[in-house]
Amino acid sequence: IDSVSTVIVSPSMSGQFAIPVVFSEEVSLSGWVPVSPVSLSSHKLSEYQALQLPVLAVYGENDRQFRGQVEEYLGTIPKVTMKMIPEGSHPCYLDNPDMWHQSLLQFLGSLK
Repeated sequence: IDSVSTVIVSPSMSGQFAIPVVFSEEVSLSGWVPVSPVSLSSHKLSEYQALQLPVLAVYGENDRQFRGQVEEYLGTIPKVTMKMIPEGSHPCYLDNPDMWHQSLLQFLGSLK
């Protein structure tokens, strides 16, 4: 794959597969869109703080299980845009698909 123009979108459980790729030195990505991903604690806060990748971190306001981890870990990434979906649950893109699509398209457009 042409990893230079690749953006990984990783909702929920796919985080366990995407996070190792994001931190891999063998892959160069254009961006990452984690959506309330699991496995954030598989890497240290200092690793997130050092990540130089544009990130759109999306999570639901009512996602009690993962919201705190998204804010704690992903909120430390220097090039992060945090997007909370109001009244969103864990699969927040289903609760407000228009906001999800608008945010995703805006982020992707900013990478050009």
